[in-house]
Amino acid sequence: MKRVFSICAAVILLFSSCAVPQKDNPNVSEKETESIYNTERIVAAWIYYNEIEELVKKSNSESEFTENIENAIDRLEEYAVNTVILHVRAFDDAFYKSDIFPVSKYCADADGNLKFDVLECFSRVCREKCVKLWCWINPYRINKADDVSVIKKGYFQYDALNSENEQMLIHSQNGVYYNPADGQVKRHIIDGIREILQNYDIDGIHFDDYFYPGTDRAFDSSYYENYKSDGGGLSLSDFRRENVNSLISSVYTLIKKYNKVFSISPISNIEQNINSYYADVKLWATSESYVDYIIPQIYFGFENSVQPFAETLQKWVDLTGDSGKLLVGLAVYKSGTTDSYAKDGKDEWKSRDVISKEIDFICKNYKNAGFVYYSASFLYKDGDEGIEQEKNNITSALKRHFPSSVT
Repeated sequence: MKRVFSICAAVILLFSSCAVPQKDNPNVSEKETESIYNTERIVAAWIYYNEIEELVKKSNSESEFTENIENAIDRLEEYAVNTVILHVRAFDDAFYKSDIFPVSKYCADADGNLKFDVLECFSRVCREKCVKLWCWINPYRINKADDVSVIKKGYFQYDALNSENEQMLIHSQNGVYYNPADGQVKRHIIDGIREILQNYDIDGIHFDDYFYPGTDRAFDSSYYENYKSDGGGLSLSDFRRENVNSLISSVYTLIKKYNKVFSISPISNIEQNINSYYADVKLWATSESYVDYIIPQIYFGFENSVQPFAETLQKWVDLTGDSGKLLVGLAVYKSGTTDSYAKDGKDEWKSRDVISKEIDFICKNYKNAGFVYYSASFLYKDGDEGIEQEKNNITSALKRHFPSSVT
């Protein structure tokens, strides 16, 4: 693999200059806020909690952990990555020093204490390497199974569990979640984001696709009945969408006070987002008051019989228009696999060239759309012969479209 030599210059053009952490500043000018939008393509990579855990476990000191981060980001830059989307709160926990959330088990030492301040170390390395850093948060999810034994005493999650309001937490087959209808939950999430913005040198906040964990009418019956008793006229579905919209709008307003970016990566099916997760992606994509970037997870090949890549992407292009908000989530992890969901296209990923073709397709047809690799370790770690073939094909595609950055 050849190295990327011009990423720093490109990234400087992409975003506004780095800023030190600051208190809420409602006087950031409109011009300064506009400077966060990209003028060139964003190429990003998600680093999720298990990948962080692996980096932590193989590091015996902070210096070794920092070196492992440096090596990972050096490798990511070979694939034109100019933005890292780092999981910093996956389950109402923290990969950083927090007064609000318990230490994540994925970065804890044997005594349950923070082994390394993951966010601080990544922030420092990203600054040195001119790579932007967005903090990835799952706002509502507490656990991925319906098991409350993981809930930590002394934190908001414990108070919610023991609240007189039994619906403050949602229990489902998808896990334990905070109820988006609850005002205390909204304040808790916003306070947590403010803590990051005040204490760490970062460039943005990112949410993924975990909102309401299902459509069960019992999740928030008491909240909805109270709403109707107070004169509310929205349907249950609209009530739920408004609960999520209210959080997203408030988060956006807070983030703008720090002149940072806010992005969300919903699932690929627009209508399913709206009707099953109550994530109003149509509103977010077409309004100036919700997100800077929307990153649909278009984890499909061109031959997928259910959701073919080109047609699915076009729906999002039609939705976002010329806003410059669209980034495309690409499934590097599917390389070499059989995708049974794809039906007639189930074997397409065995060709080891799907991602390179998707990069070609995006760059040739959509001037403003960037893309995001899921997930980073497939690029920064050595893989088997097939994975390396996929990575070589990605490099070839990048050379075609980023000639000044990839040599």
